Amino acid sequence: MSTPFQEEIFNERQDRLLTMLEHLLELPTSASHFVFDQVVQQVQEVLAADLVALFFHEPAIETLVVLSSSDSPLGRQQRAIGMDRLPLANGGSTVEVFLSGIALFNNHVDQDPNELLGIKGGLGVKSQIATVFKVQTHHRGVLLVASTKPDFFLPGDLRFLEAIARWVGLMVGRNELVEQMGQKNIERDQEGVAKELLTMMIHELRNYLQPLRGRLDLLTERARREGREKDQRDAESGLHTLQMLTRGISDVLDIARLTQGRFSITPVPMNIVQMIQDVVATFAHRPTLFTVQGPGQVILRADPQRVQQVFETMLLYILSSPVQPEKVTINIATEKRTDGPWALLSIRTNSLAMPHISSDLLQPFVGNVPSLQLGVQLYLAGQIARAHGGTLMIHSTDDQGTQFTLALPVEEEELIISGENENTDTLN
Repeated sequence: MSTPFQEEIFNERQDRLLTMLEHLLELPTSASHFVFDQVVQQVQEVLAADLVALFFHEPAIETLVVLSSSDSPLGRQQRAIGMDRLPLANGGSTVEVFLSGIALFNNHVDQDPNELLGIKGGLGVKSQIATVFKVQTHHRGVLLVASTKPDFFLPGDLRFLEAIARWVGLMVGRNELVEQMGQKNIERDQEGVAKELLTMMIHELRNYLQPLRGRLDLLTERARREGREKDQRDAESGLHTLQMLTRGISDVLDIARLTQGRFSITPVPMNIVQMIQDVVATFAHRPTLFTVQGPGQVILRADPQRVQQVFETMLLYILSSPVQPEKVTINIATEKRTDGPWALLSIRTNSLAMPHISSDLLQPFVGNVPSLQLGVQLYLAGQIARAHGGTLMIHSTDDQGTQFTLALPVEEEELIISGENENTDTLN
């Protein structure tokens, strides 16, 4: 049962509490040092305590660090003896409150064997209450109030402190959210400027490459006319390297268009089987055996250049393996799905699984591809398939080898398939 004296103290504190709540509503809604200093000062005035300290958790050093504390003799003593920094490893009641989330009410701190000597002896604390403050569900710090007198606090004081701690958590969370939004805006603006500059530089680079291509064409033709076969091969090699560079520049521009929402395709009727045979013919100099399986003709509506780009990328990736596959099987087929017919173009090698195959291959700039350029091309291939409403899948196992599958939805009335029997062309 409370005494008349305790009831009088409680009533006085209730009046101070109402006054403090009015002051809190007048404070700026930002988690600044000024706001926290005001909160600490007003809590001390309401509870008439010797010390109020607002501890924040510093994850990098696993320590509770005082952000704001009373400008009082006990507050200055706390800083002087280093009790404004409480490593979690040292334990103590304040650390326990932070770790467990259970509020502390102790009017006989000097009798607590688990309390730090710096609290009991260094500061002479006899009574203290403390509670954790949270941002959402994460413990972010502790609000502590202490007195050098025993039996100083009342149960209502702890409830009051918990209410203030909730307010502090809301302010901290709001401030962090505003900072994150501001940082995201800055990063978005910086990224936009960087992309714009990159696009401008790439266009300028293409302007320089055109005269270079013309010069190499002249050198190639002159060497051919004069019968200088070695010079002709060197010039043709230079043209091939220039073509690869031009392709890489186009890929980067395509990525810029993708991020800006300006990437588009131009679907027209195309013979996908003829496209496959034309591309495979360009690899005839390789020792790999290419087998094309499927109908003699499959005409569907798609973007011919983009579909060929996907097919070439799939083929280049399989051929980029450190161990050249002896045989590559290319299959074109159609299948009925619930949403209509789909055309399936797959490339398979029965050699061992490729070590750089992963589920992240169709993401931009991954690090587990044979080259950066090929990584960009794989990302673009996936985006081209998506632009057609289709998919690009990669599967690799030791027992079944590696397979790429491009699946494209087609309109049944636009799909033309000729040749009833399986047509197999083997190209070496």
